[in-house]
Amino acid sequence: MKIYSFAILFIIGTLTWGGCGSKSSEKRTARRTAPKVSKVTELELPLRNASFTIGDEIPVFVSAPDTLEIDSLQLFFRGQAVGTFMDQDTLIVSTAEMLPGMGGVRVKVFFAGGKDETHSRQVELFSDIVPVRYRYKVINTYPHDVGAYTQGLIYYDGWLYEGTGNYNQSTVRKVRLNNGEVIQARNNASDIFGEGITIYNGRIYQLTYKAQICFVYDLNTLEEVQKYYYQNKEGWGLTNNADELIMSDGTNILYFLDPEMFTVNRQIEVYNNEGPVKDLNELEYIDGKIYANRYYTDEIVIIDPATGKEEGRVDMKGILSIKDRKPSTNVLNGIAWDAENERLFITGKYWPKLFEIELVPVGD
Repeated sequence: MKIYSFAILFIIGTLTWGGCGSKSSEKRTARRTAPKVSKVTELELPLRNASFTIGDEIPVFVSAPDTLEIDSLQLFFRGQAVGTFMDQDTLIVSTAEMLPGMGGVRVKVFFAGGKDETHSRQVELFSDIVPVRYRYKVINTYPHDVGAYTQGLIYYDGWLYEGTGNYNQSTVRKVRLNNGEVIQARNNASDIFGEGITIYNGRIYQLTYKAQICFVYDLNTLEEVQKYYYQNKEGWGLTNNADELIMSDGTNILYFLDPEMFTVNRQIEVYNNEGPVKDLNELEYIDGKIYANRYYTDEIVIIDPATGKEEGRVDMKGILSIKDRKPSTNVLNGIAWDAENERLFITGKYWPKLFEIELVPVGD
């Protein structure tokens, strides 16, 4: 057997589209598959479902029978043409400057005589950063509406704004921080399950879980002024970086949206050094980083919006005491940032309290 091998020596930051998460099981549908085509060459490396850390070298090997004459090999990675290789030198894939996430290796093999065949394989790149671990210190505690299934939380101009969920219970509301009093509220229709909210350009944007509608309200009156429709994604968390809206859908993917069109400008896949960071829920943009609750966990992760790398992780276990928990008490969810006074607030679904906290690196 002859061994044909080659390498990719390039830098690329292309992001790949990802699928959407689900909070409930989805029905599986049978799919017809095309008959498998027999090939005379074989893509031996990378192995199926292989994972690498950014900075690793990815070997790519194509083997062929001794009697087969190969004219050239054309190589693609993440949809980008890398080059055409005429010789069989042993080369490798350099990942030093790549972004984490899934990536497709595709090799087109051209034979003498004009025929060809193609091989494809997915690889996964993990982050090269070990997240900093944080613990919390409680600075203040405030009352929180125990009937609020918190989906989004914002501190703006001295007030808390909160989006709540569940069918027939979803609202957008303005809340007094010190006593938890609801000053102003707008109820969603009974068939709407409200999700994350953000304030952008004097308006409140509110996602919905299954309806695939983003409602837009006037900040002062809470009157609906616009709505956008989106497809193929569930609405979970929402924040903004002053230029774009940032949306989660329960997976490890974050979408950066045009606020005027609600179209996707770009996306990142969120990874740490151990793999994808899934179940991203409520979001808050703080000092150039994205803070995200992870659904069904007591964790908040800190994400670099340029790369998708998880830079920090906060262990929130124990912040709501056992005596404050009821059978209806649900998960940690809700992050708000008072930029003027540098105060960080967190709460949860059906929690009786809202906490102002300070993050402390573990070991300090």
